[in-house]
Amino acid sequence: MTSSQLLVRPLAPSEVMHFRFGLYVGYATQVRGKLDSAALVQAFAILRQIYPILSARLVLDDTSQPTIEAAPELAAVIDEVSGATDNPLFGLPELADRAAAIHTVRGSDDTATVTLLTHHSIADGHHSLHLLAELWDLYTACVGDVPIAPRRHDYPHSLEHLLDQRGIGPGSHALPGDELFGALADVEISPSPLPGVRIRLSANDTAALRATGRSEGTTINGLVSAALLAATAQSRGVDIETLHYAYPVDLRARLTPRVGYPEGTNVLGMAHFVAGPHAENDLLALARAITGQLREGIATGAVFAGSAEFMPTADQATAATFEALLSTLLISTNWGIIPSLSTPADLVIEDFRPVMPSNPMTSIAPYVITTYDGQLTIDTSAQSSEASRLVADYLHSMAQLAQ
Repeated sequence: MTSSQLLVRPLAPSEVMHFRFGLYVGYATQVRGKLDSAALVQAFAILRQIYPILSARLVLDDTSQPTIEAAPELAAVIDEVSGATDNPLFGLPELADRAAAIHTVRGSDDTATVTLLTHHSIADGHHSLHLLAELWDLYTACVGDVPIAPRRHDYPHSLEHLLDQRGIGPGSHALPGDELFGALADVEISPSPLPGVRIRLSANDTAALRATGRSEGTTINGLVSAALLAATAQSRGVDIETLHYAYPVDLRARLTPRVGYPEGTNVLGMAHFVAGPHAENDLLALARAITGQLREGIATGAVFAGSAEFMPTADQATAATFEALLSTLLISTNWGIIPSLSTPADLVIEDFRPVMPSNPMTSIAPYVITTYDGQLTIDTSAQSSEASRLVADYLHSMAQLAQ
């Protein structure tokens, strides 16, 4: 760090794990039409003015403490390459610990993929989707020469700070220590991003699945979770009760006062679930059990406990231990409905997909659940084609119950 005046604050435990592995998450929008590169640069510059965290770097201070460092003088990473738009990370440059970047891949026709990348230490999925929507609002305004009066937001707070503000003690939401980070770093990973698998329901099937959830006393998340557990057990040839299922829970609306999207970095609790024997024989009952346990965890505060429940203790932390854990761990993350993304008349956003550059944390490949343009979609690099087929079959079967 060049000057103590640049220090914003140290990273909190809920943010440090993402720093240790340089974990970025990409929010890729596939577009067709006239993409104005200069307007995109201008829009991102304004977004960085509004949210100074996007101009920050994540570095170690003089005591090796991970910190957020204000670095407004650093040029924004906003690059453009030519390539296949089905690979939004093609040609991605080194991000050098910057908090955010824009990467564009232009196809041979009038298509392109524009990806907002945010460091997971400074924003979770819901926070970053808010930023993505604002980026496209700003782009549309820039193309149309609409005057913009940026209103600066403060740096976002950590989960620990927000909980302490609300009288919720520090307790168990701290994450594991450096011994566990070191062991996980030894887990072998693919040198390049694994091919993604996508499951998508039509808008009609998505609406029907939602109706099934309402009539059965569960949710889309409960139904998808049940399908993922049953399909994973069947495709791996293991008993369903041997799987440990975990998924983050957005706490913003569950805290009083409510937390706005830009106010916190990773405002996430963690829900855990282990199915009973033969639970795959009744997916609706399994979905209700998952939803019921989540509601109980919110009521009791268990979802505030963080993600350490299934982690080995420090003296158990080895790469072999983690590899054994990964063989039983199933993780999903539900980003919900992708917000409306505005564009000028000569540009259309045709699709949205999550992307993650490879690093040790992506060894725990999550199933990212989104709904875009009314269509439920599950993206992952964790699935076999057999598991993918089974999940789709289960979801279609449950959707048909409402038709």
